[in-house]
Amino acid sequence: WDPYLALLKIKSNSILVDIGKTSHLDKIGNNTATIAKLFYRIHLLERMIRIRQQAVALQQNKLDYAKSRKDQGMFDDIDVRTMSNEVRGQNVKLKGLEQELEQRKREIKILIGYHPDYILPLDTRDAANQVLAGFNGKYVSFPEIQGQNLKLKIMAKQEQLQSNRVTGSYVSLIPKPLLVFENVENQVDRTSGFNFALGLDYTLWDGFRRVRDIKRQKLRAEQLKIDRSMQSERIYNEFKKLKSEVLNSGDNEGFYWEQAKLAEMGEEKALLMYKSGDITYDQYIMKRLNRVEAEVGSLGNLQTRVYALIDLATLAGGINNYNAAIRY
Repeated sequence: WDPYLALLKIKSNSILVDIGKTSHLDKIGNNTATIAKLFYRIHLLERMIRIRQQAVALQQNKLDYAKSRKDQGMFDDIDVRTMSNEVRGQNVKLKGLEQELEQRKREIKILIGYHPDYILPLDTRDAANQVLAGFNGKYVSFPEIQGQNLKLKIMAKQEQLQSNRVTGSYVSLIPKPLLVFENVENQVDRTSGFNFALGLDYTLWDGFRRVRDIKRQKLRAEQLKIDRSMQSERIYNEFKKLKSEVLNSGDNEGFYWEQAKLAEMGEEKALLMYKSGDITYDQYIMKRLNRVEAEVGSLGNLQTRVYALIDLATLAGGINNYNAAIRY
């Protein structure tokens, strides 16, 4: 019985259990982030579909107007065909969004354990707050991420495990205590009875195998330390990129919000001009279509910000630490 080796094995097994638990939490965190992104994407797709339906109706009104004025010489065949193709293009975009929506819904149902054909109505009206719970990422620092990032925790545990192995390689050079319990019966060359012996067991020569094992375990420990340092640098680079996206999202949102507001004002102005006879109906419809496209651009910017916040929360230990309370 070797008490030193037994203690090292107990400690190593405990570290392996911690690594398994942390790896499991890391997997859960990644899946939660994926579900959160899918949930928010579904929310945006539903909004974009409603907007695209407006665009289809507007393009159809524009086409109907052109057909009704064709005989008056206001539009020729090329103009009408062009508008007809624009209607077709809007329908193609709408169908693409509808197909993506169905695909995203199937994906989220699979991730949460439902069959893809299972009817799962999702309440996405407040999607951003449901997945982020007010998390804005402004006060997340890199030291906090270093302390909470699950991948770094796993690598730190692996270093501890390797440190145990280095200690074990040194322990192999120490003489091992030897306990002998023996019951001798019916042997002509030995005295019958119960024997007990206490001593030391030591290998005098093994071709420097144990010494080489020490060097090998030390090199492995150094490699794990370097790997964790490199992983920390990669996480820092990802942190700076996400932090920059979050900080810049305010300016981006302001720009796209102003674009949408200007497009809305342009639509109102065009309506007045159309009523006063300064512009034609198709010109008024173009202003309304510009407003629709501005709204689509604004939604795309919102997705970039929310995705960056989800990734930032995942780096800081998992979005499930903050909320991820998806309701359905």
